[in-house]
Amino acid sequence: MSFPKNKINKLYYISPRDMRKNRADAVHIMYSCAAFSNNGIDVELITPKVKRNNYALGNDDIFSLYDVPKNFKVTELNTRIKEANNKSPAMALAFNRFVFNFIYILQHLSTFRNRKVLVYSKCYTSVIPYILMKSVGLIRCKLVFETPFLSDNGYHKFIMKRMDAIVVMTSYVQDFLINTFHIASDKIIKSPIRFQTDYQDSAQIDKEACRAHLNWDKNCNYVVYAGKTGAKLQRIKIFAEASDAFENTKFVIVGATKELLEEYNENHHKNLILYPFQTYPEYLNFVNAADVLVAAYEDTIYNRYTLSPGKGGAYLQSENPVIFTDLPCLRERFPNEMVSFVELKEAKYLVLKIKEILDDYNVFRKKAKTAANFVSERTFTDASSIILKELNKRLFS
Repeated sequence: MSFPKNKINKLYYISPRDMRKNRADAVHIMYSCAAFSNNGIDVELITPKVKRNNYALGNDDIFSLYDVPKNFKVTELNTRIKEANNKSPAMALAFNRFVFNFIYILQHLSTFRNRKVLVYSKCYTSVIPYILMKSVGLIRCKLVFETPFLSDNGYHKFIMKRMDAIVVMTSYVQDFLINTFHIASDKIIKSPIRFQTDYQDSAQIDKEACRAHLNWDKNCNYVVYAGKTGAKLQRIKIFAEASDAFENTKFVIVGATKELLEEYNENHHKNLILYPFQTYPEYLNFVNAADVLVAAYEDTIYNRYTLSPGKGGAYLQSENPVIFTDLPCLRERFPNEMVSFVELKEAKYLVLKIKEILDDYNVFRKKAKTAANFVSERTFTDASSIILKELNKRLFS
């Protein structure tokens, strides 16, 4: 691989999450670090440590959890955070991120005094010690923030004003930075759309083998939802209700939390099946074995304008028909020629769309093949190459 001309000595990726539990943002972060490394950058991922009873993994197992190459270093801060009921206490998390990132800087002060070291963050708390230390001249490294969403408040504005560069995913956030926070346009880098398709090849997907592995009925249709799976979610309720309208079609929820499993313990939806947390490689078996995939989201301001589906690449690369909630940002990313859209206000709309797909499956499978080609050509490694090129040009020219 030929790398872009690079002046970055090292990139520290500051994560708001620990990596021992593969939520969508954690998947994004792991793929980003591997992608930067694929482009010849020395990368170290700095994460908080969270104590939990479930998802207990050794450090070496973190990479296999996400199915990414072990081409960068993961450093866990000695934070004192204990997860309860599948959540980390917000105040404890914020306090620990701040304090232990501050300690980490002091322990590596000479490194962060290097002007060719890059601190790349997605965490609004962890980045504050770096801002403070740089403002008094104790460190000289470049500060870069990747933000999917911003609120019009003084805290977000304070952080954005003190970044050397800002990476965004959507035109909405780019315009917000320029028009609301009055950030100079040459500080903003818009990332190309990217998917977790760096290490998978749709041509190698064996749907029948995946079904056999899951012990699924060959003569049954399977509709799979493998997104956010907390308790009391409207999207889950609608998905479950839609399952009642079908015969010989199973509706599968992948990655159900303990709370969601308890909520549906007395499951009255005969076609609904819930599976607990899965590693990313195992998660792919469910996605690839499906007949129809559902990517459902609530209609919020964030989802409407800045949503970037964390695991969308796996959905689209599967060559299975995908149904997205009808949101403007998803329309911007995915044309009708590749995917289907539905208003997710009531179960009946989802039922109609699924029936339409199953009744004319070959047509929708053809659309899905177009989608697979689309995402295969837009990897994290490719997008990171462009981000790095822009960072080198804007920060070190």
